[in-house]
Amino acid sequence: MNKLLQHVLVWLGIYVVYTIMLSINADPIAVLLLNLLTVGLYMMAYYLLRNIQIPYLYDKNKIGLFVASVAVSSVLLYAIYRLGLIYGLDGVRGLNSKIQYTLLGDYLVKAIRFYTPAMALLALESYFEGKKEQIRIQRLEKEKLANELKFLKAQINPHFLFNTLNNLYSYVVQESPKAPDMIMRLSGILDYVLYRSQQATVLMSEEVQTIENFLALEKIRYGERLEVQFQTDGDLSMPISPLILLSLVENAFKHGASGDIGQAKIRIHIFEKNKNIHCEVWNTKSKYHGELNDAYKEGLGLSNIQRQLVLVYPQQHELNIVDEADSFTVNLKIQQDEKH
Repeated sequence: MNKLLQHVLVWLGIYVVYTIMLSINADPIAVLLLNLLTVGLYMMAYYLLRNIQIPYLYDKNKIGLFVASVAVSSVLLYAIYRLGLIYGLDGVRGLNSKIQYTLLGDYLVKAIRFYTPAMALLALESYFEGKKEQIRIQRLEKEKLANELKFLKAQINPHFLFNTLNNLYSYVVQESPKAPDMIMRLSGILDYVLYRSQQATVLMSEEVQTIENFLALEKIRYGERLEVQFQTDGDLSMPISPLILLSLVENAFKHGASGDIGQAKIRIHIFEKNKNIHCEVWNTKSKYHGELNDAYKEGLGLSNIQRQLVLVYPQQHELNIVDEADSFTVNLKIQQDEKH
């Protein structure tokens, strides 16, 4: 519905309502004619406020001029009303107006009446404009958050890919029987990270399968120097935002299996309990204090994970880090709700 038609219908509705209200115990024809005059004045008051006085005076902080203009326009509207009443309506109906001279009390009552529909309509317009703006801002915010989440998900650790491809190349050259399995697992990881992770949620079982593929490739990379324990329990059909659990596991390898750790150990326990998702990741850490361990706690990996959790599970998650002398433990709990 275009704005012109909306305005026509609104004023027609006001005219009908006022006519019905004033027709009680009054001459219907006189009321019809009177309302043609008064509704016309209501319209003048409204469009003066809406198109001139508010945008050019009030909105530009010219309050004195705004008040003066409203006062002058109210006097003009009252003058038009009195002239229309005395020389127009009474002349047509063959009547004599009982109030021949302008009275201050009558002027004030009529001025308030002229501006009442205008103020009501402007208040409604302001309300609906505010709602529209709120919806627009919310939509922009959702788009911004969605784009940010896509960006966060796209941050795959390039070192993992390079190392895996290098290992795969050496196995292919050696014609190792491990090569086909590596290709299959790497293909599964890339398919999950690049495509399926773009969904809002996936099954926990899908995330777990990708983690298993990741662990298998990392075991090939680290060999006997790495000890990994991976355990899952509970209902793995629970929905979860993709890549969060995988990112926790990847972060443990990034900082918990560095070259200066003689026998690197990583323990991962992913489980469902009371419809909540739990992920516990424990790993050995470097014996050297300083940048490496600080990077683990404050670097891109955990910052990325924390930001994803804030975006996807606001006030529905608990992320705790236990920093001990020779190990890190990350505990994540995600409380599911109906929308997830």
